[in-house]
Amino acid sequence: MKIHQSTQSTVRNEDQAANTNVRRLSGLIWTCSILLVLVATTAAYFVWMMTQNDNPANRALRILDRSEWMGEPPSAFRLLPIPVQNVIIHHTATEGCDTEEVCIYRMRMIQSFHMDSLNYTDIAYHFLIGGDGQVYVGRGWHGQGQHLKGYGAVSLGIAFIGTFVNVAPPPLQVRAFKLLMDEGVRLHKLHADYHIYAHRQLRTTESPGQKLFEMMKHWPRWSADVTSLRSLNKEPLRFVPRSSWLAQPPQYNMPDLELPVKSVRFESTSSEPCSTQASCVLRVRSLQTEHIENLNRQDINYNFVVGGDGNVYVGRGWDYSCETASTDERQFNGLIVGFVGLSKHTSSQMNVSQQLLAQGIKLGKLVPDYQLIDKSK
Repeated sequence: MKIHQSTQSTVRNEDQAANTNVRRLSGLIWTCSILLVLVATTAAYFVWMMTQNDNPANRALRILDRSEWMGEPPSAFRLLPIPVQNVIIHHTATEGCDTEEVCIYRMRMIQSFHMDSLNYTDIAYHFLIGGDGQVYVGRGWHGQGQHLKGYGAVSLGIAFIGTFVNVAPPPLQVRAFKLLMDEGVRLHKLHADYHIYAHRQLRTTESPGQKLFEMMKHWPRWSADVTSLRSLNKEPLRFVPRSSWLAQPPQYNMPDLELPVKSVRFESTSSEPCSTQASCVLRVRSLQTEHIENLNRQDINYNFVVGGDGNVYVGRGWDYSCETASTDERQFNGLIVGFVGLSKHTSSQMNVSQQLLAQGIKLGKLVPDYQLIDKSK
């Protein structure tokens, strides 16, 4: 009887141990399954993240310091007052780059050219934007640039690596520029109300290329009016003489003005506006052709023409009178200033015209209390 009871007890213990082992095995299987799911999920997440990071369009702003592109140290340094309110866009007029390796090569070549051939103290620009979607530090936020003479102390010079006369910069390059501007505002290096200008708006140049310039005109910070920037630079009035806009000689000897002039008349040219010297030269030449060939004038019928590029184009100048529209009209013995455009002059053109008339007073060509007749409105 005792042997039978002992046998039953042993069987029960063995069954309990077996059940315990099964439960432990099941728990281990579930634990392993959960761990496998977690590992697989984590691996999938990292694979997804790597895929996203490999796509340049998803990258955050990437700025390569001078040490990363192996830039030479500057030979001199002048501090740039910050925050800066003006940004001037250039292109490098070189081949572009779409990889970091090629962009670094371009950076080194540009710096070498600027320092060795142009005798600059460093690469001219504050930052350069590569076609790889990365930003390359030139003079950075704190150094005055040499990207545009006279504007180094009042602006940031940003260059897009490449030539954008016939092709626009890729979206990656434009995006990197905009991210850089946001970063500049965030760091208080760039004024929150900054303005963007094209190199060609301030000098006779193709830069930053027609395609990039057309794109810039749609940027919310682009400014067509360069008056405020010119005033910061204290830039003198710029005249484009007749020889520079390839004027025809007058048909006959023109009548003299009675000096000093007592009256000034503003007129719109009723032509398409212009914002670069190249386009303004074309407008002024077309005006002269129209006046001579179709209106039977002796010459372009303005003493001066103010373009949208901020230049003054010399027509008949200070000393010669313009002609009346018809024999019935009374001769106007005064200066006629034309504003290139279809309607009223811009504020920039008005500012230039005021400087022009102030110079006329200094030269003794215009009385200080002259009468102004504004027909451009």
